[in-house]
Amino acid sequence: MADKHPNITLGQYKGLAVTRHVRPVLDQTVEQEIGHRCRLHARYVPTSAPAKRGDKVTLDFEGFRDGQPIPDSKMENVTVLLGTGKLMPAAEQAVYGHSAGETFQFDFTYPADFRVENLSGVTAQFIITLHSVAEKHTPAADEAFAKSRGFESMEAMRAQIRKEKEAIHEQAADRKAGQDLLDMAGANLTADLPEKQLAAEAQREYRLLEDKLKKSGIPLDAYCKSCRTTPEQLKASYRQIAEKRLRSILAAKAISEAEGIVARKDEVDAEYRRLAAQHVTSEEEIRKVLSPDAVAAALVAQKVQAFLLENAQVTTIHDKAPERPAKKED
Repeated sequence: MADKHPNITLGQYKGLAVTRHVRPVLDQTVEQEIGHRCRLHARYVPTSAPAKRGDKVTLDFEGFRDGQPIPDSKMENVTVLLGTGKLMPAAEQAVYGHSAGETFQFDFTYPADFRVENLSGVTAQFIITLHSVAEKHTPAADEAFAKSRGFESMEAMRAQIRKEKEAIHEQAADRKAGQDLLDMAGANLTADLPEKQLAAEAQREYRLLEDKLKKSGIPLDAYCKSCRTTPEQLKASYRQIAEKRLRSILAAKAISEAEGIVARKDEVDAEYRRLAAQHVTSEEEIRKVLSPDAVAAALVAQKVQAFLLENAQVTTIHDKAPERPAKKED
């Protein structure tokens, strides 16, 4: 959307009615989280058993041609997790079945188009010394594991996980309700919207769909038939989506100005830190992608949604868990 916004007049944005739907926390979800935490605390235990996929091994590795070492082929005390592709396939296959302390050899023929010309098509001998083999041990989901994580019992651990998941679902319900309210406020405002801009946005989305379908080998008419729509109806729906998006942006900006809602610099900086941690990258990289103005605008939109929710007529519905199908009797 363009930066230049049309003149607008806000309609009703306080006292709007909205329904929050809070998803239930399923028993299955709790058990999956327990399993995930068990895997996070798995440890590798040295073993004398033959190496297999999933084991962690430490080894020396060197290639020879006609009895002479191949330059840059030597590695010492390298630790790899078998099955992750860190070793070339031939070397990994050679490791399987060998135990710690063994030294063994395997042959490898370089590809005909290998990047090092004098090794292209050459069959070399590689020697591996396997120093150690460690097997992954995942703790059982039992009382001992729960106590090792600081809980009195497994039931206490389940209760805490359920509480954490419920809080996440409550937050998700707030976000959805806040966005619904912002959409309502956008629908209630009066504005001369830029029709050419909205049409261009709708056309762009339509072409993206055409490209996606083409890459998937799906004819547009077949897609429309499966969705019980037509190309014209698709274009109209994209036009509606574009207008709804623009109206929400305009409403957020107008409400923030009317209510004095802003994003402080320390909040923007904190958001950069959060995004960096979430994406496991540096704050500097995040700043290259997102400008301070973009981050501030997103924070203001969140604050506006929270403001609308605080000033709305809210009905909360806790959705019920789906019933499990009854087991068939033998």
